[in-house]
Amino acid sequence: MFKFKGISSEDMRVIPEEEDAFLTRASKKYDIIDIQGRNGNFYNDNGYSDVEKSLSLQILDFSKKDAIFDWLNGNGILEYDGKITNAYFFSEIEPQRMASIKRADVSFIRSPFWIKNDDYKIVSDKIINHGNIFSSPKIRLEKVESDVVDITIANIRFKYTFNDEEYVEIDCEEYFASYENLNRNRNLEIGFEFPKISPGNNQVIIHEGDSVIKIKNEDRWL
Repeated sequence: MFKFKGISSEDMRVIPEEEDAFLTRASKKYDIIDIQGRNGNFYNDNGYSDVEKSLSLQILDFSKKDAIFDWLNGNGILEYDGKITNAYFFSEIEPQRMASIKRADVSFIRSPFWIKNDDYKIVSDKIINHGNIFSSPKIRLEKVESDVVDITIANIRFKYTFNDEEYVEIDCEEYFASYENLNRNRNLEIGFEFPKISPGNNQVIIHEGDSVIKIKNEDRWL
């Protein structure tokens, strides 16, 4: 079973024939540098590509076909095996009859990474990434008494100055700090890199001030 846009394949009365298609590992993006006279090439690592796959579905209730077409259309959150990712269904869907069974082949594109759909949790001296690839989490700092808090997370040191806000949320994927959806980047002193959480243990140090530190999306898988 899988979910897309919060709706399950069970609700839509469809059965995926090969659910393992969701678990295909993303491929690397890279540039090849060929130097004349040198044996072999150099390769520049440019991250990971989106995953493009096809999926065969058995349609158990063909009266739902219009709802199925609307469901598997456009972009949304794909949920499978307790994890979520962004996915896009853009291709046409053409139902076919196989004996007494209706089936359809659909194509989808998904982001290279999976995360858990979890809530913020309090951390103190360490953050654990239970996945198999680095993550760019969301960090929430909640004010206690100090107006300024100076923190190192996963070898990235940064400082945040609270004004009237009770908390700040720092999106390490988007390089964006916010309070009540309002931009607070001007209150954040940080270099070019935001914290990336490696698989395993990552150290948390408070150098100055006090704050409740919360985190989510710290686990990530290929």
